[in-house]
Amino acid sequence: MRLALRPALCALVAILAAATAAGPAAAQPSSAAARRAEALFQEGRKLVEAGRHAEACPRFEESQRLDPGLGTLLNLAACYEQIGRLASALTAFRSAEEQARAAGAAERRREQTAAERARALEGRVARLTITLASGERPPGFVVTRDGAPVPALDFGRRLAVDPGPVVIEAHAPGHVAFRVEVSFSADTRAHAVDIPALAPERASPGPGPGADAGAAGGGERLADPERPRPESPPRSGSSRKRLGLVVGGVGVVGLGAGVALGLSAKGQYDDVPCTAGDGPPTGCTPDELDRIDAARGRGNLGTIVGAVGLAAVAGGAVLWLTAPADRPVQVAPLVTDRELGVTFAGRF
Repeated sequence: MRLALRPALCALVAILAAATAAGPAAAQPSSAAARRAEALFQEGRKLVEAGRHAEACPRFEESQRLDPGLGTLLNLAACYEQIGRLASALTAFRSAEEQARAAGAAERRREQTAAERARALEGRVARLTITLASGERPPGFVVTRDGAPVPALDFGRRLAVDPGPVVIEAHAPGHVAFRVEVSFSADTRAHAVDIPALAPERASPGPGPGADAGAAGGGERLADPERPRPESPPRSGSSRKRLGLVVGGVGVVGLGAGVALGLSAKGQYDDVPCTAGDGPPTGCTPDELDRIDAARGRGNLGTIVGAVGLAAVAGGAVLWLTAPADRPVQVAPLVTDRELGVTFAGRF
């Protein structure tokens, strides 16, 4: 069994690596998309000059999606700030700062501008903190924020959020779901959501006190023709395969997160000026050393997350492959003094 799993796991890792490497190449816009992006950008600029920021922001968003650019991103961040979406503005300014830093000295002015605008927003942005109850999580446990899964790294952190309602949900197969909605207004600065341990779903209630009266009196209890028959219990093989899919899916997510963290850590390390040479970093300032330590910490975390994800993929594959097969139908001849035929036994 171990030898059969190894090629499949290697193929999965190769597919994820190829998809990650192919991402930038696939992101190159066509000439038509670039022209459309430029037209939307100009429309957004005119709307900003007219003071119609709420109409300008969608133009910048679509232009950035079609043809990402540092100038468009900075205009989008400033537009978000004008309409009160401070968390989105902070995220956009931080992203613009990183892109400008990666571009080198040619974009140093934009890097400083984005950094200053981001620092000015830090104290004004509302924050959401999501914490989990202690203890083990059931298989398939997922927490979502407005329908999007919350990464494990975000639990316990103060997450920037825009004004408006935020829906937090927690799910796990076979457990009662948790759901809460919190609302952020312009004056709200912080909210904390504590997610409790999910309770298992209760089984259906049994028959009433008088249900066995016929059996207690010695008579045979007849089935009610109008009452639907209870459904057959799930087959053990099917349940085990479903659990394997859930565990394997969580592993794939963890493996992808580990790859993403590793790539992010490498980019963060390469951005430090004193690491430009082939040898170890030399002549680093205290700020550069802090950035190097942060990049190494993120790389170590990516290794741990990827290893856990790989183990979950392997565990899911084992659950799937070792699930017992359903009982087959048995066929036997029937020969008596009066009958000649075939009998069938099994689950249909």
